[in-house]
Amino acid sequence: MARAKKRGNTASGNMLSQVASRADVSAGTVSRVFNNSKLIPAETRMRVIAAARALGFRPRIGVRRKQIALITEPPWKTVMGGYVNTLTQYICYALSRVNAGITIITEDRIDDITDSWFDGIVGIAWESATIGRLQKIKKIPIVWFSDNYADSFHVIYPDAVATGRMAGEYLLEKGHTKIAVIHETDYTGTGRVNGLKKAMEKRGIDAARRCRTFPDTMPLHLSVKQLIDDGCTAVWVTGEDMNVLEVNWLIQELAGKRVPDDISLLGFENPGISEFMRPSLTTIATPLKDMAEKAVEVVLQDNHESLVKIEMPVTIIERTSVKRLGSTK
Repeated sequence: MARAKKRGNTASGNMLSQVASRADVSAGTVSRVFNNSKLIPAETRMRVIAAARALGFRPRIGVRRKQIALITEPPWKTVMGGYVNTLTQYICYALSRVNAGITIITEDRIDDITDSWFDGIVGIAWESATIGRLQKIKKIPIVWFSDNYADSFHVIYPDAVATGRMAGEYLLEKGHTKIAVIHETDYTGTGRVNGLKKAMEKRGIDAARRCRTFPDTMPLHLSVKQLIDDGCTAVWVTGEDMNVLEVNWLIQELAGKRVPDDISLLGFENPGISEFMRPSLTTIATPLKDMAEKAVEVVLQDNHESLVKIEMPVTIIERTSVKRLGSTK
């Protein structure tokens, strides 16, 4: 056993020396770079990291903390209590439980990703420049939260189309056949809309006529006015970042309608907020805590030869904002 350990240490030491030689630094400097020491000049650090990646070297985890980069939105884009903010907190907590080093890099500083050594990357971001930058990184596990990038990264995700289908089936079961959707314009938002339309078509309902869609880039007060004028009996707000609070206010305070007596309202779960709305909001809950824990489990695995794709289930939390209609015209 002792000899086996010695051979392992020797092999690691030899590789460390190769990295040092390629980067033209000492082995001690290489070691400090891998532990993200701030004492190393940026130019030296980048040279060592480039050398290590070129040689396919990954430092032995047993003698150091695993270093994980968390890519997320900058604070001015993040809604407190929203999807990104909540998921970021859960990921940081999950990483702290396994004593991993955490470096948070916001999208506006994505170039910092090359300044330190990371054993893995977890991303909660959407900018195409961010995606493109990370797709160029090789030999480092990257976990993402959308299956849109399943050919580039490990993905932990709720299926957008299945989520939309669930929302549609729920509202249809309640008797609503004239449904409005206020949605994001990205891959996930489009998938959710398509899923709801599939649920309507399965019931023999013409979704082209009976489903009104409004992108969240449109002013919400105009969307609400239009869906009321169109006679929609229910509206689903698909974003997790609390647009539903504003829609609820616009329906009741600006338009003078009652939720759910005049219009039913379905949103996404915001823990600590949804249940205290007036009325309490019926929601679709995304398992953010479970997604964070699964992402940390995947990014810290030793074997990353094949990309992992894990679908996470969503659930409906029924409260009082969706009314059952007396008929299903």
